Amino acid sequence: MSEQFPPPKHERVPWTTRQMLIGVFFTIVPWILFTFVLSLLNSKAPAPSRVYSQQADITNAIVVFLFDVFVECAFLIAPIYFARHTLAQSASLRSIGQVLGVRPFKIWSTLLLILFGFAGIYVLSIGYDYMNTALHLHLQTNSQAVLEAGRTAPITTYATLLVAVFVAPICEEIFFRSFVFMGLLRDMALGWAILVSSLFFAVIHGDPGSFLLLFVIGLALAFLRWRTRSVWPGIILHMLNNGLSAVSILILLHQ
Repeated sequence: MSEQFPPPKHERVPWTTRQMLIGVFFTIVPWILFTFVLSLLNSKAPAPSRVYSQQADITNAIVVFLFDVFVECAFLIAPIYFARHTLAQSASLRSIGQVLGVRPFKIWSTLLLILFGFAGIYVLSIGYDYMNTALHLHLQTNSQAVLEAGRTAPITTYATLLVAVFVAPICEEIFFRSFVFMGLLRDMALGWAILVSSLFFAVIHGDPGSFLLLFVIGLALAFLRWRTRSVWPGIILHMLNNGLSAVSILILLHQ
């Protein structure tokens, strides 16, 4: 096993922890304020009492899709800015991508790690759901909120799930793992960097009902980023996890 998964070479990103924290501040604070205002507006709006017409649902789906893509892409601003700022001003997109972990990885050995991580997350999510049911915790998750919205606006829900599966994993892995986690590694031991970045990842999702599960997912994704020295394995695992949730929601919607 040690020969199959040799210890990764030391990787040190060019931005400092201070620069990373600045990037986090200017990414997360506007996001929190915007989310707060949006939640206030949604709380004052009356809940839809009937299913949207197809035309209204399609229009809403386009707006939601573009909005969600915009929000997710905002996570790329700080990583790309500081990667370019700390490299030569004439740095190419390729070199910026390299420093953000957009690089090849060993396919077969990494595939085992991805499958193991996916299986572990799946088993944990089943246990988590069972615990919520057995203990009558009644914790609503973001997935449940999406499912409820899908009862009245199914096409809009498809748009939300599309972004969650194919856009969010790319943007969030570059931000949380290649920018935040690797930035923390400059001044923290590996274990602490994994823990802190995973805690941050879970908190930012604003999903108390899935906090523990998100934290564990963050641990797995940070470990993958460190072990493989590439952001792609984490993106793949993130897509698989979100894809499984999306399929589950779609199955429940069409029952």
